[in-house]
Amino acid sequence: MTITSTSASIPLHQLVYLDEGEHVVVGRRDIDSYGFFPPDGAELLRALERGLDVDAAKRWYEETFGEGVDIQAFVDGITELGFVRQANEGTTANPVRGQRLGRVLFSPAAWVIYAAIIAAAVVVALTSPGVRPSVHHVLFCGSLIAVELTVFVGQTLLALVHETFHVLAGRRLGLKSRVRISRRFYYFVYETVLDGLVTVPRRARYLPILAGLLADVLCIALLILCAFAAYGGGPDPALCARVALALAVTTIPRIVWQFYFYLGTDVYHLISNALGCGDLQGAARHLVRNRFGRLRGRPGLGAAEAAFSARDLRLARWYAPLMAVGYLFSALTIVLLVAPLAWQFGTRLLDALDGSGASHGTHFWDAALVLTLTLLQLAVAAWVFIRDRRQATTNRG
Repeated sequence: MTITSTSASIPLHQLVYLDEGEHVVVGRRDIDSYGFFPPDGAELLRALERGLDVDAAKRWYEETFGEGVDIQAFVDGITELGFVRQANEGTTANPVRGQRLGRVLFSPAAWVIYAAIIAAAVVVALTSPGVRPSVHHVLFCGSLIAVELTVFVGQTLLALVHETFHVLAGRRLGLKSRVRISRRFYYFVYETVLDGLVTVPRRARYLPILAGLLADVLCIALLILCAFAAYGGGPDPALCARVALALAVTTIPRIVWQFYFYLGTDVYHLISNALGCGDLQGAARHLVRNRFGRLRGRPGLGAAEAAFSARDLRLARWYAPLMAVGYLFSALTIVLLVAPLAWQFGTRLLDALDGSGASHGTHFWDAALVLTLTLLQLAVAAWVFIRDRRQATTNRG
């Protein structure tokens, strides 16, 4: 935006400010656009927001801080961030949908209900061993087709519940949170976008970060209670109870997966927020790129340290080795766990295809379905990887 008249005020959208000491986060929550300003820059923006015209704001800044300012460059910067209201734009932002539901979902009364559900599930699991989740509950029937479809569909829905809790915890604060498909290493995941958390005090960020884990624990508790209620009077649990226990068991790995912090999971964001970091993961990757750059005789590779705070760079020195070990662990799981399972599955599929014995029917379709679901997830993960690479290439261009 080129200033055509210094005697005219600049119309601005509704902005939010968060003073973080070294810098001030300013942004528009309605479009998830945020910038990090030095304290004096934030005060200049507030002066423009109060209605001072450009020339008056420039003079005010120089009198207040005793130094000059390139007001044209400043206005261009806030225009690029979308802070300046254009002639065809309205003055009010649309309210965030789901904000009231989020407040109800995390109200004091709701917390009492959640505590009661979890406590009841713990009591039931301790007093009724039959509904205590165990790995043998996964194969709830003799057909692998039924097991695979049930777990696949059920866990897809439960993963959406996990992300919905994140979304509503954010919208409760007026943030424009949403869910997207993403990829973590070779994992295909749902991911909640909570960019607006940078404008929320750090103590208020813990609930949106941990809301997904709360949802997982609640889902397991409810499934245990459902299994207990539907168990039946016979020696073997009813089908409904077996399905509930199978879903409860297969939800537990999602909780464990959150502790793979090096993949940017909920626990990573929890640690990062507790340490007061802005982008610990990015700073660690920056240090690793620089180290490899020096080894390859390219010391300038990834040298943009100004993008990270001094605290992030300092803590990244110990976080980077942990991140590297974590990625090595994930790679080893491919060799030690995924590959053997794939070999067993491939062997079973070949046995089913040879047409001999009774396995030609049920075993063939069982193996075929597992193969289809596996290839589907790998295909989606590959598509997301290609999409991310293209987007990164476009951004660099």
